[in-house]
Amino acid sequence: MAEAEFSSALAARIRARLEALGKTARGASLEAGLGASTIRNVLEGRSQSPRGVTLAALARVLETSEGWILHGDPARAAPVSALPVTPPAAPASPGLRSKPLPRFFDESDRMPVYAVAEGGNGTIIVSTDEIDRIPRPYTLEGIAEAYGILITGESMVPAFRPGDTAWVNPRLPPIRDCEVILYQVNDHDGEAVATIKQLVGWTDREWLVQQWNPPKKFKLDRGLWKTCHRVVGKFSRR
Repeated sequence: MAEAEFSSALAARIRARLEALGKTARGASLEAGLGASTIRNVLEGRSQSPRGVTLAALARVLETSEGWILHGDPARAAPVSALPVTPPAAPASPGLRSKPLPRFFDESDRMPVYAVAEGGNGTIIVSTDEIDRIPRPYTLEGIAEAYGILITGESMVPAFRPGDTAWVNPRLPPIRDCEVILYQVNDHDGEAVATIKQLVGWTDREWLVQQWNPPKKFKLDRGLWKTCHRVVGKFSRR
């Protein structure tokens, strides 16, 4: 197969997996820990021979194998999502009514995910531009303001690792011993300064928070960090 034909077929398979998973090229690139334009470069033919480490990362976020991305051969492992997402219901026992299977995510209702970048001194920079939309967890049904944050940095390891996606419910009030996203009052150029920490307690003037890596407790001025959104769950990185 000529190089141009190989590149076109490779791009077609990657595009098909993105569409099947409901992911964007930019969002999948960031989830894989690659440059934001990595997948876009492959789709548009600017990158025709991705390196092995890039292929491995793409296979992980696209839920398939490196062999399938390269060759599309079912014998080299078909996409994981070709398998049923919901297991079939077991036959009901005689005389008993069958129970509905539990539903954890709503594939028909998705919530936005925002990317972050390191901001220095334990802060992160949150972009207001969506990078992806993910199935809404059942715990966030009916919460239109809910969103996801793609975690970077290691200050909250092992609770949150780089590549995890935190689920955030802005409606819930702060509670102790719960992870939260705290936002500074300043917002410019579509970005906001924030930090993710565990909330230990608070006063009228300060938030008392802690991180895990390295373990440390400290205080944040509530006059500066006015907005507190509670984290209610996460997608763990694969």
